Amino acid sequence: MDNIYAATVIPFPRRSGPIAAPLPQANDDDDDDAGDADARLRRALTALDAALAAQRDAVARWRGALGSLDGSMRGLHASLQGFGGRLGELHGQVDAVGETARGLAAWADSALAAVPATDLPQVK
Repeated sequence: MDNIYAATVIPFPRRSGPIAAPLPQANDDDDDDAGDADARLRRALTALDAALAAQRDAVARWRGALGSLDGSMRGLHASLQGFGGRLGELHGQVDAVGETARGLAAWADSALAAVPATDLPQVK
C-alpha cells in the first residue's frame, strides 16, 4: 500500500511585542565619533543576540510540537489499523450471516415448492 503524505503549511506564530527596543536615531555629528559607533554596534549585536535567542527558543518549541504531533499521528495510525482489522472481522461475520440467510431462503423455497398449492393457506 502506497502512503501518500500531504502537508499544510501553517504560519509561524508572531510575537505579541517587539523583540528588542529600537536603536536611537543618531545625529549627523555623532557619525564621526568612534565611541558612539561602537556603542551602536554593541546595541545592534545585543539586539541580534536577543533575536537569535528568541528564534532558538521558538525552534525548540516548534520541534517539541512536531514531536507531539508525531506521537499523535502514530497513535491515530495504530487506532485506524485496529479499526480496519475489526471492520474486516465484521465483514467476514456479515458474509457468513448472509450466506446462512441465503441457504435458509433456498431451503424455504424448496420446501414450499414440494407442497402442493392446494395445501397452502390462502392469504387475504
